[in-house]
Amino acid sequence: MTDEPTGGEIRGAWDQLAGYWDEQMEAGETWQRTLIQPPVERLLELRAEERVLEVACGNGEFARAMSALGASVLATDFSGPMLERARAHGADVEYRLVDATDEGALLALGEPGSFDAAVSNMAIMDMAEIEPMISALAVLLRRSGRFVFSTLHPAFNSGEVTRLVEQSEEETGVVRSYSIRVFGYITPTTGKGVALEGQPVRQWYFHRPLRAIFDVCFRHGFVLDGIDEPVLDRARVEPGSTEMIFMEIPGVLVARMRRST
Repeated sequence: MTDEPTGGEIRGAWDQLAGYWDEQMEAGETWQRTLIQPPVERLLELRAEERVLEVACGNGEFARAMSALGASVLATDFSGPMLERARAHGADVEYRLVDATDEGALLALGEPGSFDAAVSNMAIMDMAEIEPMISALAVLLRRSGRFVFSTLHPAFNSGEVTRLVEQSEEETGVVRSYSIRVFGYITPTTGKGVALEGQPVRQWYFHRPLRAIFDVCFRHGFVLDGIDEPVLDRARVEPGSTEMIFMEIPGVLVARMRRST
């Protein structure tokens, strides 16, 4: 059983990853632009001049995209080096150093009801706690304001999951099939992992089943009114790669929560 990491340990890994993460994202070596960003944009339904809060913005790639669409963007992250990378890319985005697990720091970002929308892109699985963020967003968002998040799919790409490639022979020749084996799902777990091949250090992951994510949102007055499970486009996957698994099995979950109270 893995000991729970301290906040400093979690942040320290991302501080060390900032440079490599930024370089890989800018080179298009992640799922962000092709798999994740399109459904997040669609569910966010962003309109010009809306005020948007991004929590855990990383190198600011999606914050810049929202700004380009005409939104007024306030983007936060708990890693100073990540924010340095984000600011270095320019764009009309306001960045703040804020820990997503610090409800008070989030609430200090604006008056109640002062944001039209909020987004957290591929970060929930990196947070030791998600209730402080959800609780704060229930205050910061206007009534009917929406919160869109993307995360590793809890059922298929999180927790105790192994990617499998099986080879057999048929009349037409060698056939390879791609699948996953899930060893655990319902019990929340904590452990270190690798998101991008070659990254200098491993970061912490916090696996939660779907009900653990949505129940927190429901308790704070959000309703689920949009969902997507995007899969990889065959044309963008290298033949033989284990990523072929995610052409049929969704590796990412995208959901839109709307403030109902």
